[in-house]
Amino acid sequence: MKKVMYSIGLLSAMAMSIGWLFRILHMPGGFELINYGFLAFSLLFVPMLAINQYKESIHKALPDKLRIILGLLSGIITCAAVLCKIFHYPGADILLLTGGLIFVFGFLPFLFFTMYKKSIS
Repeated sequence: MKKVMYSIGLLSAMAMSIGWLFRILHMPGGFELINYGFLAFSLLFVPMLAINQYKESIHKALPDKLRIILGLLSGIITCAAVLCKIFHYPGADILLLTGGLIFVFGFLPFLFFTMYKKSIS
């Protein structure tokens, strides 16, 4: 599963980078490459990475599990907000705000709490 996950991550990052280059050079297909790369990254790679991290931390404490879940949730919501912004869909601002708030008040406290606990022991 890790090979597939990293392959998807590599291909989606390459698609986004090449799409960005095509957009800068005003070549056709840049917008589609960016969008498909971003979709693959946010809907395939990020959940697979979170599942992999969750499986590795299955025997760890609750804060580690919550950190992974909140990171995945904020990442997917933020990626959906960026896509909605690109396509000018309504509700993108609310999604972006929600993803940011989950990241700032959910993910970051658990991240720094676990980093603090590891530094003490």
